Amino acid sequence: MAFVDSSASRVLINSRHLSGSISGWEFAASRSMSQVTSILDTGQRFIPGIAQGAIGCTGMFNSAAGDIDATISAAVGVDNGLLWTILPNGLTIGQPALLCRSELEDYKVTSAVGNAVAVGVQGMPDDGTDIGVLLHALTAETVDVNAASVDNTAATTNGGVATLHVTAYSGLTNVVFTVGHSSDNISFPTLATFSTVTAIGSERILVATGTTVNRYLRAQVDVTGAGSVTFAMAFARR
Repeated sequence: MAFVDSSASRVLINSRHLSGSISGWEFAASRSMSQVTSILDTGQRFIPGIAQGAIGCTGMFNSAAGDIDATISAAVGVDNGLLWTILPNGLTIGQPALLCRSELEDYKVTSAVGNAVAVGVQGMPDDGTDIGVLLHALTAETVDVNAASVDNTAATTNGGVATLHVTAYSGLTNVVFTVGHSSDNISFPTLATFSTVTAIGSERILVATGTTVNRYLRAQVDVTGAGSVTFAMAFARR
């Protein structure tokens, strides 16, 4: 049994690693249930409906450029303005990743004598929440890279969601990020391709329902020019 202390978790929102300003977070995944009970049944019966969820965090107000206040404030009134990747057990490839694209539902800044100014962020998930794995830790790359693969033990057949958070970028002409998948851990055709990157930013890609996702997944990086890019990538099967 391997329990995890809260201090191991990390939180990425849009193009920022905000763990240093966050004291807690919440994530929930659920589905609506439609009742299909007939008079012939001996108990209630249901079928699963649409995905739902909840996401949010608490922390300390920080007005520094690019920190939590600037990140959350920039999402006010922006459609799907917050892209979250939460890592309950840290930034190691293969560790669990909780993914969500959300509207900003509520942003509270509170103050009390004797305490640091606090913030509370509540997001309204758009297209539900997803549970997946980290494919690339939040580290810098300067050349083309194929990250270590993650083994799901079997293929799946219902598509998925990929997230990318680019937190630092310098010098390079551009970078192409892809998710590769494989049935044999040798050949990795492209499963998903993010928009070509020329600056910090974030993106979510939906891999269509009904798409086969092979047993193994990996992050793939194709850089043009000389420089450095720091990013994290995750994928959740559906």
